[in-house]
Amino acid sequence: MKLKNKITLSICIIVIISLIIMCASIYSKSASILNNESTKFTEVQILRAQEKIDLMVKKVQVETLAFSRDEHVHKFFNKTEDTDETNRYLIDTMEKMNLDNNYYKDLFIVDLDGIIVASTMPNAMYVDLSSRKYIQDGFNYKKTATSDILLALSDRTNIVNTVHPIYGKDGIILGLFGIAIKAENFVYFVNDYEIGESGYFVIIDSNGYILSHKDPSMIQKLASETLTGFKNTEYKKDDVYRYYDAGFLYSYKKMNSNNWILLTIMPKDELMAKSISLLGYVVFYGIIISGCAIFISIFMSNKISSPIIHINNYINSAKNSNDIFENAIDKTIVNVKGISNLDTYDNYNNFDSFINTVKGKVDKDLNFFEKDAEVLIKKSEFLKNSLEMKTYLTSKFLSTLSHDIRTSLTLIKGYSKGLLSGLVVEEDAKTRFLQEIYNSAETLEQISYDVLDSTYEAQYIQQLKLEKISANDFSKYLYDFAKDYIENSDRIFIGEYSCDDYFIDVDKVKIIRVWQNLVNNAVKYSDKYTTIKISIISENNKILFKIKDNGVGIKENDKEYIFDMFYKSNLSEPNSYGLGLYVSKLILESHESTLQFESTLNKGSTFWFYISKSMV
Repeated sequence: MKLKNKITLSICIIVIISLIIMCASIYSKSASILNNESTKFTEVQILRAQEKIDLMVKKVQVETLAFSRDEHVHKFFNKTEDTDETNRYLIDTMEKMNLDNNYYKDLFIVDLDGIIVASTMPNAMYVDLSSRKYIQDGFNYKKTATSDILLALSDRTNIVNTVHPIYGKDGIILGLFGIAIKAENFVYFVNDYEIGESGYFVIIDSNGYILSHKDPSMIQKLASETLTGFKNTEYKKDDVYRYYDAGFLYSYKKMNSNNWILLTIMPKDELMAKSISLLGYVVFYGIIISGCAIFISIFMSNKISSPIIHINNYINSAKNSNDIFENAIDKTIVNVKGISNLDTYDNYNNFDSFINTVKGKVDKDLNFFEKDAEVLIKKSEFLKNSLEMKTYLTSKFLSTLSHDIRTSLTLIKGYSKGLLSGLVVEEDAKTRFLQEIYNSAETLEQISYDVLDSTYEAQYIQQLKLEKISANDFSKYLYDFAKDYIENSDRIFIGEYSCDDYFIDVDKVKIIRVWQNLVNNAVKYSDKYTTIKISIISENNKILFKIKDNGVGIKENDKEYIFDMFYKSNLSEPNSYGLGLYVSKLILESHESTLQFESTLNKGSTFWFYISKSMV
């Protein structure tokens, strides 16, 4: 086999084996990342659903407390309002409460014997609830009590009841006020939180019975007998547990409400769908890359083998010349000794010339690889510098965030300790301490919203909810928002508005977030009583959104980094985490648009982007 063919075959084998290993590694790592992303997304959905359900339970408890202090309820116990009047009041009240959601089943009053003495349901009147645990807890512990899943004694429907003691003026318990919630309605509160295409939520009460399920016939059944993947063990409230069984992924989270368990059930095939799709892409592109690699191998083998072949030819030529020369010496050495010496001298000169030629050829071919090496070194240095910058920005972000949180917590603890110590007796001082506690808590809340919402949105930025909406109406809303915000911030508003009446396809919530970020930045980085100009105009079937301020501007060295996550030109700036422009850029790119800007230091900045007209 020729040298050139050997080199070509060797390079092809090395390249193909390397590609196979690389593709397998990429697929394995990417599949692991995708599966982790899916399970993390499931955990996020569980936490969001838990918060919503806990909030609903807390809302019902607060409503029950409010009813226990209601004037009509106390008139009923004082005998100044009869049962029929009280029942009519409860019916009218519940109808108003059900206008928005329709999950209230009954409002009722229980006397000291545990008997329902007032209710919105006629067949619930005088039903004895004294044996119910939540009724006993309400009387014994004198606090709000929420039941597990119950079968209503009045009409045999599945409900969850909440009761709170009713106190008289002398502090003696008169009875309990209760609110009954339809159990199947619990699942409706988390319908917005998707778990794949066919995954769903299940709520299990503290006794192990299904409280909520997408199939109403499953409610009131024992979870351990009907859900094969459910394990009725002890769970910590802060942890999410996962378990695979019969082709499903079961994820558990203990809720704050009554030690209920929130469970998600998702087919394992859906978790693997992205990995299988990824495998197809890896195989497809692997084949294409392999073909290109073979072509490149042939090209490279020509380049690599060329100097070697030339060297080999030079060596063979030199050997042949040397053989001819030796034969000539053997024939003439006796008669022409002087010429022999001269020829030997010439042979040495020819050999030096050969060495110099070979050296020049090798140096020329090596220069080809040296240039590539220089380019690679420059790219590596750029990547290294970029990674160092990302690491620095991330650590600075965490430092700023922890400082802001610690400051607010320190203030809350300090003022709370002052109130608890009893040393602060003046009402004005107490009010000031409480106001400071409230302000610090509000700061913590704002930090949570800014950071968690921004990072969450950045992570799932591609999940757009596009709507076909009127360009004129939407643009006018953004224009009016900017005008009000700027004028209320003691800046001078100058506006230019002109929008044609056609439709655009956008995710309204995300575009509004971009606009709010840009308007807020224009106000934040400009002084009071300076001018901010807003332009929203139609240009060639596109809408131009532009904001120009006369603020501090952006340094030249900062311009290439302002869209990076966590980057801030002023690292000492409070209440900023370098996320606004990063998230805005991602949102616009997902809308096939681009966030552009111009800025001059100490003279101001201009940011703008376009939204295209709907094609349909």
